[in-house]
Amino acid sequence: MITSESGLEERLAQLMGQVPKRGIERHPMKLKSVSELPDELRSPAVDSLASGENLQTIIAFPPQIHRGWHYVPQQALLFSPTNVVHVQASIWPDQSPQTTYVAGSGLMYMQVTSLFLYGFLEIVAQGPAEPTRLGVEFNTVAWYQMSSPLRQLLRATQATPAAPTGEITYAPTVRDAFESLPIKFSNGVKIYGLLPGEELEDLVFQPGTWERRLLLFRRPVSANTLLALTSNYVTVIQEDLHVSQAWIISYIPRSNISGMQGQPRGLWNELTVQLKRGDQTAEYKLLLENEAVQAWRERWIQHGGRWQDLPDHLTPA
Repeated sequence: MITSESGLEERLAQLMGQVPKRGIERHPMKLKSVSELPDELRSPAVDSLASGENLQTIIAFPPQIHRGWHYVPQQALLFSPTNVVHVQASIWPDQSPQTTYVAGSGLMYMQVTSLFLYGFLEIVAQGPAEPTRLGVEFNTVAWYQMSSPLRQLLRATQATPAAPTGEITYAPTVRDAFESLPIKFSNGVKIYGLLPGEELEDLVFQPGTWERRLLLFRRPVSANTLLALTSNYVTVIQEDLHVSQAWIISYIPRSNISGMQGQPRGLWNELTVQLKRGDQTAEYKLLLENEAVQAWRERWIQHGGRWQDLPDHLTPA
């Protein structure tokens, strides 16, 4: 549907006025079947996708307003043991909802941001012709409902999923480094970083860094960041650049990593993780201090990973 900018603003203002402001209607709900989805999330395409899946968890999200002004329509996540379907309603009446299908076996990486009550889930996965990108904005009260099926989706990236254990396991060489982490990040590894059955094989922690401006001012360049190597994943645990209370957790299956490289930028370095599924490629990037990237390079190569150094003529002075 083509509409004017003023018409779009008017429609969004109308929808924002209809967003529930209190009570249980503001919170996500677990549904028993697709038939319980709101009409705005039903369509033949949704029914067709759902009929081909052994759905175990269905979470419906009411319309929301994030950051005081950003409207997010009704949406739902439909989880099977190995796949997920995201459905988001149109802002226009009588238009079919948008559907995005992700197969866990094709997942390239997953990133979850939790900033107070604002959450954002990003998944990049192999698609029919090019990588599929799924993005879900949600109220973080939904996290306890989402975390278990998302972990199950991550396990679908493993050819033979590791058997879950109730303990945190470390390689002997990494125990001292783990115990020296700030408590927030050691807890982050225990709560988020290690999936069931995973062993922590190595890690690099970089405290947040700053760049001085003039004499009295400085700006943050990179947040407190932990890179962890586990049996099957590279897991990155970060704070938000400006809000230390935030969590940003990234899971990258090692089987998808075709290589890594660093590109120096003065005192910092842009780490690029190169991903490949079939004939499709994607990248995950992270800005760190040169020393942290060098330490990670040594550990990655030590554990059998491939590293591609930039040619000298492409390396900034």
